[in-house]
This record gives sequence, structure tokens and C-alpha cells, in this order.
Amino acid sequence: MLRSESPDRFAVDFSQVKRSSGWRALFSKDTVIVDGLAIGKALIAAIAACPMRSPGGAPQIWNEYRLFLSRSDHDRLRPLEAALQRELMPMIYEELVRQNAVTVGSVVLRLLVDDAEDVESGHAVLQVRYAPDIGSTPVSGEITVRLDKLPAAASPVPTDRQLSGDVILRTPAGELALSAGVRYTLGRADPDAGPDHLIIPGATSRINRRQLSVTVGGGHIEVTRDAGANPVSVGNQHLAAGQTVRERLPTEIVLSGGELRLAAIPGSGL
Repeated sequence: MLRSESPDRFAVDFSQVKRSSGWRALFSKDTVIVDGLAIGKALIAAIAACPMRSPGGAPQIWNEYRLFLSRSDHDRLRPLEAALQRELMPMIYEELVRQNAVTVGSVVLRLLVDDAEDVESGHAVLQVRYAPDIGSTPVSGEITVRLDKLPAAASPVPTDRQLSGDVILRTPAGELALSAGVRYTLGRADPDAGPDHLIIPGATSRINRRQLSVTVGGGHIEVTRDAGANPVSVGNQHLAAGQTVRERLPTEIVLSGGELRLAAIPGSGL
């Protein structure tokens, strides 16, 4: 999908984006659709291609992406600017969290017209750079999508000692340390979440952004399934939407019908 032309420039071929087989029934086999899905996958491919690392070893990704499109593709996307902001940025946010990536500033995507008319419909040129002082005023004629709230870089999970916390939630991908008396909201990455939100290590797209709330203390864990969330089980109890259950530690929490399992165990604070 991406072909590197230089360290900070890529040629993009949107025809390589994988889609469900049913869409071709409505279009010619040669039709290439440039939409939020295609652009999101191009950005994720660029993030994965970034070779830079921070002093701590985390991916140090570019934070400004300038995507030059044909005028016809750009014009079709212009009415969707608000939708791109609403839906594309969470997709990128989740990728940053997944890679534990860091940036030098807000992530900004600028969709621009290739005035030289060298870019054909269904293709693009992506230019990337580090830009710590990106202004908030868009350039005339561009479609601007930005992500101002960036994920905090996660600390490595210690392998030779137990995390400091009253309760530890352990998944195959990592651990979370919980303090007694604090109500936490758990789920996958969510750029609009509040400070009480914790990202569950290993959470996939089948895990809600806000799937459950937990409070710990006194050797117990209290779990509430969010009213609009996928299934949550605690021990042998299957929670109804909005239901709360209090369970003695240790116990197991199962999310989305077995998609992810969390072991809740006493930590060093109990």
C-alpha cells in the first residue's frame, strides 16, 4: 500500500486496501474508493514504517502527515471532514497506544489537493515530518484532522517484582495496578476518556472503550458492566447490562464472551 520514495515521502496506492467482498457488487472491479478506512490504513502503515525510537526505546513517530490527493478524491472527502475527525482519530489513537508510541506534539493530518495534477485518483503522496509547534489554524483549502490528546507512554511491566498496588489485574499482555477506594473505568483506548480511564493491556476491537467499572478494597473487587457494553462475567456470574457484583479476591473477569480474561489478584498493598 505504501512505497517509500524518500525517508519522509511515500507513494500511496489505495487499491491495496482490503475490503469486504460484497462492495464490488455495486462498483466496477477497477473502482478504487478513497475514504476514511483507506486513509486510516495508510496512516497506520506509515506509523509502522517509522524507524525512529525515543531514548526509552518507544517508537518516536512523525506527528504531521500531509496527504496529497487528486482533486476528485479530495472533493468527495470534503463533506466528510467532521466524520473523519470523529472516527479517524480514535483509530489512530488506538494504534499509538498499541505501539506505546510517543510524539513531539499533536498529531495532525492534512488532506491537500495535488495542484500539479501528478497524482491520479485512487493514489496519493504522503509527506511526513516532526513538527512540535503545529498551529491550530488550518491552511485554506485543506481538510484538517487533528489529535490533541495523546496517550501517555506506558511504563514497562516489571518482570522481577510485583506491581505496587492494592489489586493487580493481569492479562496475557500486561498488568494494571489498582488502588483501594478509587473507581476506575476499564476498556480499550479512548481519546475522549477521563482521567479515571485505564486501557486494558491486550484489548482488541471487541472490547468496548468503556466496558466495565471497578473499585477494590477489603480483599474484594466490585465490578459494574457498562449499560451499553459487551458481556462481562466475574467468577461464575454473568452480569446484566448495568449490573454490579462484589467478588472476593482472587477471581477472574471475562470480557466479550472470552475475548479477554483478567485475573484479579491481591497486590502488595493488601
